Amino acid sequence: MLLLATGVAQAQTDSNDPASGDPPARVARLSYAQGDLGLLPAGSTEWSAADINRPLTNGDKLSGGPGARAELDLGGAALRINGQTDIGVLNLNGQIGQFELTQGTLSITVQSLDEGATYEIDTPTLALVINQPGTFRIDVGPNGNGSTVTVFGGGGIVYGENNAQRQVFSGRSYAFTDSSLNGMTVSQIDSRDEFDAWCNDRDAQYANTANAQYVSNDVVGGQDLNQYGDWEEDDDYGAVWYPAGVAVGWAPYTFGHWVWIGPWGWTWVDGMPWGFAPYHYGRWAFLHDRWGWMPGPRGVRSIYAPALVAFVGIGRGGPVGWFPLGPHEVYNPWYHASRGYYANVNTSNIAIGRGYNHAALVGAIDHQYGFYRAGRPVTGVNYVNRDVPHAFTAVSAQAFASARNVQGNQMHMDARQVAGAAVVSPASLQRPSPASFGQPRVAHTHPLPAAGFSRPVVAVNAPAAAMAANTARPAANVRVLQVQPNAAPRVVSGQAFPHYATPEPHQATLPQVPHFAPAQQIQQAPHYAPTPSIESEQQRFEAAERAHQYVPQEQARPYEPNPSYEPMRPSYQPPVYAHPEMGRPQPQSHPQSAPPHPHSSPPARDDNKH
Repeated sequence: MLLLATGVAQAQTDSNDPASGDPPARVARLSYAQGDLGLLPAGSTEWSAADINRPLTNGDKLSGGPGARAELDLGGAALRINGQTDIGVLNLNGQIGQFELTQGTLSITVQSLDEGATYEIDTPTLALVINQPGTFRIDVGPNGNGSTVTVFGGGGIVYGENNAQRQVFSGRSYAFTDSSLNGMTVSQIDSRDEFDAWCNDRDAQYANTANAQYVSNDVVGGQDLNQYGDWEEDDDYGAVWYPAGVAVGWAPYTFGHWVWIGPWGWTWVDGMPWGFAPYHYGRWAFLHDRWGWMPGPRGVRSIYAPALVAFVGIGRGGPVGWFPLGPHEVYNPWYHASRGYYANVNTSNIAIGRGYNHAALVGAIDHQYGFYRAGRPVTGVNYVNRDVPHAFTAVSAQAFASARNVQGNQMHMDARQVAGAAVVSPASLQRPSPASFGQPRVAHTHPLPAAGFSRPVVAVNAPAAAMAANTARPAANVRVLQVQPNAAPRVVSGQAFPHYATPEPHQATLPQVPHFAPAQQIQQAPHYAPTPSIESEQQRFEAAERAHQYVPQEQARPYEPNPSYEPMRPSYQPPVYAHPEMGRPQPQSHPQSAPPHPHSSPPARDDNKH
């Protein structure tokens, strides 16, 4: 008997519980790893290797040793950390990206935002809320005392104790000594270090990608595709991406490993440098004797999936096998999903091609959801990729559940065995073990934070409600501030701050952050005038306050959000500045027990080699 591989979570859902148990629509992708990094997955008590293309979600922790660097691709934004930095994911979904920074240096570049979406960085001293494109750097000392917010572009609001609020503007650095925000030093940005240069270099790489005509901006990992493959138009399927440089006989979902990530359960982590978007969005097809990937429709909010495959396995404890879903085939999750999620995770990842319309897709979803909800085998589906050469992959149950590399543990199945296998509704075939959360770290690595980031941080928004359920440690170190956006302006350091508009009811926990004009691209390192004193800053503020609006010295044009459903694409470009004395950091292999993955920027492709 062959069963669809699942975890311990139940796939069936009650129609009276429409979406309470649905997983987040978005994750972060570890898109760059250099030096000594450790990952503490949600639900685990052991630090594991930080693998390239690993999805990060609520409750995950990332720690870097001296000289380490890492980048998280958030889909429309990128978050980066320097060495000796500890961060955690507090709440990541379609509307908010909330992270804790307990020590070290963090940089975040926001390229685009949906209407009403925000990012929040929480430190032991303050909470920074960002709701417009821009580039920000936050520094927290090793002892957690004091935080510095540097704004290279855009603007935001810093929150502290007793409803203290402070706007921060482009071109300035703000050092705060405590959560009251009373001890504050404002200075102009007159220098940048090597970490800033590296972040700027990464931003420039993303800005030069040209996938917008094929892939929505919120598809995490989509910016890598042009570098590692080619787009072609197909008469039946439209735009198809073909990876370059893959070996003869290669097939999707064969070069990587499986891990357990709650709340989805079994999740694919690919070993190719481009291996994120094509494995968590869209569909694969074998066309003209090669594999091609088709993204979902543009203009539809993308929904992340842990792996778009159909699982099969020969009895409990037997080999576990899978194959990629083909065009127009319905994905049946192996975790709890409401009717709305079940429909959206399919419609957002299936492009409508010739001979197949939206009505047919909706009909297939409705038909299969009945089986999914009842926990019964799905029947009457002819999976197009099942019989494609090399499409079916299998490993032992032990290798599957221990995060082992598939390529070195692949089993060769009897063709008759595979042909007679039935893909059925979710059932408990292989349960996770402690080794399922990730590959082990190599020896001789730096000591990681004890007690899982116990240093307290302050926040405007509470962490995700599901976070405590997914981890062995509740988010007890997060203290939510009592923010009152409609209260009278509070005086901090002798300055009155403006009255904020009352937010809509569904935004009750988040103040309405004023919008600012996107920062313009800087062609070279700017030369600022001498740092103004706090008195001159205050004098400008008081003069502007009499006009009922505080603005930075350079007048900003009001930012108007795009009310359309498609993510906004503002004209913001990350600042570009020259560093003739610095070379680009040399790539380093990321340590792990398995054969090392290349980091996200290997040598450029040579199209003459095939």
